[in-house]
Amino acid sequence: MSFQPQQNVDLAELTTFKIGGRAAFYTEVTSASQLPEIFAWLNQKELPHLVLSGGSNTIFGDGIFRGLVIKISIMGFAVLNESEKSVDIKVGAGEDWDAVVRRTVELGFSGIEALSGIPGLTGATPVQNIGAYGQELKDTVKSVEVFDTKCAEVTSLTRAECGFGYRDSIFKSISKGRYIITAVVFELSKQAPGVPNYKDVVSYFESHNIASPSLEQIRQAVLEIRSGKFVDPSVMPNAGSFFKNPIVTELVAKKIMQQNPDVKLYPEDTKIIPLEGGNYKIAAGWLIQNLGLKGLELEKVRIDPDHALVLENKGGASQKDLKHLVKRIQDAAIEKYDIELEPEPVIVEFN
Repeated sequence: MSFQPQQNVDLAELTTFKIGGRAAFYTEVTSASQLPEIFAWLNQKELPHLVLSGGSNTIFGDGIFRGLVIKISIMGFAVLNESEKSVDIKVGAGEDWDAVVRRTVELGFSGIEALSGIPGLTGATPVQNIGAYGQELKDTVKSVEVFDTKCAEVTSLTRAECGFGYRDSIFKSISKGRYIITAVVFELSKQAPGVPNYKDVVSYFESHNIASPSLEQIRQAVLEIRSGKFVDPSVMPNAGSFFKNPIVTELVAKKIMQQNPDVKLYPEDTKIIPLEGGNYKIAAGWLIQNLGLKGLELEKVRIDPDHALVLENKGGASQKDLKHLVKRIQDAAIEKYDIELEPEPVIVEFN
């Protein structure tokens, strides 16, 4: 067997949060054809594995992972099918996500332009079912090409088979660890884009007196809005939005509105959004800010002073430090609002 992984690799440097211990073994995959041999090696050694994409949504444990970390760096961008109204594109899992969005915008393909500026690689986007500013990835995914570790074969899953939910999919839940995403096929539109139905974006174009923005104008608007809400991880290590916006019952939502009589319902305000079925989505950042925790520092981590939804590594932080801060926030949210805040990033703990 020719496969020879690297040994004793620093994991913190492979993530945007810069937290984590070391991996006993590490390898980078540039083709799906490499995976069968890698998994034959794993089975022979009886070792576990972890799959890493861009590291923008992963926080590793502090110790040693006594297995193999597999970084997916499979490239590629190809137009598969094209009609007068739509186009299918296949994108390698290792392609930078924002570069993919930029390229589709340049080609005049719409459907993911509001997902501009989200860090990470394309292979990670279906795992989280990323979404922002009125768009969600699941609405454009046609299929996901995967390596099935159960049968050691490359196969394809349809959109329905991916089990997409709010910031969720089978890759993150019931089939976690089974599939390694090697490519994603998107079905995009060639029709003129509409303004994303999201308050910040609508307000942006109203203030700029633009009634029918182009794809490029929508992309630039989103990038500008994001720059005011999120912190560049190269400046201060972080994982972007740390908590999911919680979905609560009408009873809990009304309690929060009674405690905050000035808050208005969507679309006038984006803090409390009515959903179908009587539930409500609450802005997690607003909750944390109302808890008076913005800027809170514990050990070597903190909540950003200007962005309540961004947790940061001030330098040399451990996963233990971060977990203390996360628990402080979660306990406060339960005590005041009876809401359990759930982290968005994948937090990997080592035994």
